Amino acid sequence: MARQKILLLTIHLPYPTNHGASLFNTFRLAKYLNEKHDLFFATFLKWGSEQYEQAFLKASGIKNYYFEKLDVPRTIPNLARSYMKGMTLNMYRSHSESFAQKIASIADQFDTILVDHYEAYHYIPKSYKGRKILRVHNAEHIMWERYAAIETNPLKKMGVSLEASRIKKAERACCEDADVVLGADNDNRNLEPDPVKREAKYVEWLHLGDDNQIDLPVPKFQDIPNALIYVGTLTWEPNIDGLVWFVREGWAKLRAKHPKLKLWIIGKNPDDRVQALAEEFDGVTCTGFVEDLEDYFPKSKVNIIPLRFGSGIKVKTINGLCRGIPVVSTNIGTEGLSLSDGHACYIADDIDGFCGYVSLLLEDEKAWQKISYNARMVARERFTWDALFRILDDVLAGRKP
Repeated sequence: MARQKILLLTIHLPYPTNHGASLFNTFRLAKYLNEKHDLFFATFLKWGSEQYEQAFLKASGIKNYYFEKLDVPRTIPNLARSYMKGMTLNMYRSHSESFAQKIASIADQFDTILVDHYEAYHYIPKSYKGRKILRVHNAEHIMWERYAAIETNPLKKMGVSLEASRIKKAERACCEDADVVLGADNDNRNLEPDPVKREAKYVEWLHLGDDNQIDLPVPKFQDIPNALIYVGTLTWEPNIDGLVWFVREGWAKLRAKHPKLKLWIIGKNPDDRVQALAEEFDGVTCTGFVEDLEDYFPKSKVNIIPLRFGSGIKVKTINGLCRGIPVVSTNIGTEGLSLSDGHACYIADDIDGFCGYVSLLLEDEKAWQKISYNARMVARERFTWDALFRILDDVLAGRKP
């Protein structure tokens, strides 16, 4: 495939890669494009990420880049400003006039502009004549619609519903303008219901985890203490809601059957609601950021993914399959992955069913081994980066994958 000049736009510095699945995905994408093409990488440095700037450049090999510091919090005043700007709240939080001017001054140098997430799409100049590719992390409006459905506060419910409508309009506009949209099958269907239009420009692109975990040794059942592990971004509302639901509704039931049971909640900057769980419930620990997850996975018997709303592919689920520590998830957590309950993971949406599966895996060695083995088999067959990059090569070459 001929080398192209590619501009990659995104909204976060994707480093360190163990700070979140989304960052890991974007890092792998950037690194691959830099190896195969002439890449210029542009992003924002948010919330202290400037400390990782040089480490990212060294790890990715990227030489041509533009970074700009930007910290815009999620507040009511900024929500009002986003309405005045005609942007969704998260678009406004990633908006900078100086960044827009920089991109406008260099855009015409590139054969292709690849935008990582709809929130950065508005930086493509209207005059740009090259190829425009949008990689969607999820159909974000679906997540907000689901959030509104479970919200009990009437004012908050109305606000979330309005934001869902604004996001839906913005996502659809970006997708209509792009030449190619890369997204998970379920997200593509939500973003473009018309199958004819979807066939014309939408390409299935999964969001994968670290497939190197497939080769890590799986600990023996009898050597693992009774402990659960949760890994995720602890400032992200779907993750916060799911953890609060699981611990407040189910932890007492599990501890009654397994008095020494522990739960490791791993992630940086945990929300106050998550920290409160560790303070109120025995056996629940917020570890904060963990440099090496292997300090915890081998001493955890079950990997929990208690999501009640969200959208897109959940990379934490794919990571769980690759690692071989059995997963208990809701249907939201396995969405788009074509996983069946009881084969490579257990799936339940009600708290009794969810906790029942956790208990089964804590007690039944045969069930544990079956799920662990099947999870890795599925991961090897369907969730590897080599297959994903072959799709990307076809897209960049103008071929239908």
